[in-house]
Amino acid sequence: MFLKLENISYSYLGSGYAVFSDLSLSFTEGWTVIAGANGTGKSTLISIAAGLIIPDSGCVKKSGDVILCPQVFTGLAPEDWSDIFSGDNYVGMLKSSLSLTDEMIEREDSLSGGEKKRLQLLAALSHSPEILILDEPTNHLDVYSKQLIVNALNTFKGIGIIVSHDRTFASALSSRTILLDRGTSEAASIEDIPLPLPEALDESDRRKKSGRNAYDSLLSAISAENSIVRSLSDRSKEKQKGLSKRGLSSKDHDAKAKIDGARLSGKDASLGGAIRNHLSRSSQLEDKLASAHKPLMRKEGLTLLSGMHVPDLAFPETVINAGDYSLSIPALSIKAGTHIALTGRNGSGKTLFLDAFNEEMGRQGKERYVLYLPQEFSEEEVQSIISDFNSLEDDERGLILSDMYRMGSNPSSLFSESFTLSPGEMKKLAIAMSRRKGRSVLLMDEPTNHLDILSMRILERMLREDGCDMTIILVSHDEAFISACTDTIWRVEREGNKGRLVL
Repeated sequence: MFLKLENISYSYLGSGYAVFSDLSLSFTEGWTVIAGANGTGKSTLISIAAGLIIPDSGCVKKSGDVILCPQVFTGLAPEDWSDIFSGDNYVGMLKSSLSLTDEMIEREDSLSGGEKKRLQLLAALSHSPEILILDEPTNHLDVYSKQLIVNALNTFKGIGIIVSHDRTFASALSSRTILLDRGTSEAASIEDIPLPLPEALDESDRRKKSGRNAYDSLLSAISAENSIVRSLSDRSKEKQKGLSKRGLSSKDHDAKAKIDGARLSGKDASLGGAIRNHLSRSSQLEDKLASAHKPLMRKEGLTLLSGMHVPDLAFPETVINAGDYSLSIPALSIKAGTHIALTGRNGSGKTLFLDAFNEEMGRQGKERYVLYLPQEFSEEEVQSIISDFNSLEDDERGLILSDMYRMGSNPSSLFSESFTLSPGEMKKLAIAMSRRKGRSVLLMDEPTNHLDILSMRILERMLREDGCDMTIILVSHDEAFISACTDTIWRVEREGNKGRLVL
């Protein structure tokens, strides 16, 4: 059982740079996680591995069938139905572990997002492929659905590849991580690290820091050698002047004799030998520098500091109704600076509460304190953010673009007339715009959705490690993100058409 990518090179049609250049990777039985910033070629890599994209050069060698599950599930294919309802014991076990019944499968169009993702995985595993590739399988899923998927994937005995930024999910399956990185015009670089995703990210940071230190040390050593050469050259010139007879009286035979003796003995000869030695050392160091890689180290230090004081917040006891569903909320008192995670199953009413809380702040006249980042931006909200950006002075826009770069973006697209941004880039732009407005209450609905692993970790540092003093309520299913950013957890529980917020 094997999957090998040998000397793969690939460029997008019409682009001026290579996505991959002479890339080689091997996969064997077990799960491998692929992660990296947006635009590094993750989806392209797995499409090449699955045979959906033909590389410009190199080849893909594999044993057995390959199935790739894309991020968006478009429904069961005709061949899926026969395998799912074959009566095979393994498929029956999969249905149970994924909490899917025959009745649910037969009404696939009405399933929730998490149920459809589990059905997609059931269909893939029921074909018993030797190679299974999953692209972001846990996007928008709650903890319950993620655990069901982990349980099912742990039964797979073939070669598994997962593109994911979900560190908890990735760690539950794999101890091998492939990290992709790239500059603005360079082919992707690959780090193949035999560690789970969180530890692999830390190891990559350590390697980059070590590599940057080594690179800077070479620069310092070259500078020191060149400085010595200049000093020795100056001394040599002075000594050469001392060995010259120019200006001596033709009758000063003693002085001339001393100079002749010095020339013959070499006692006061030039320092040419020492100069040549240091020039040789400098040349050797420059050769090392030419072959050394200079890791890109993004400037960090972004903060989310409120800039204004807001007192402790209060929310009255209430019942929020949405259709035939009701969510009971107890009276809330929130100390300023508290970081709260709101958890619970999909459909339990977390966003419902966040919307109600935002509206209540408006009724209390505190809307000027509040920044609300929704899970998805409406077209009207997108246009409003872009309009606000375009209305800024050049120096202010420059600061925003600098912030976006430090959050892992390549903000050059903001200068284009068409100006279309992905949902992840829109979220970064909204954060960069709003962090300069001095808000002190931050409401965030699934802030890590659409963010790549680099941006996610930077946001974590902004919310926690940089001493963020804002009051934060965030909805998230990302357990690692919650652990890093919050100090209080509230849970929304639902039974039938009734739900309640549990503190």
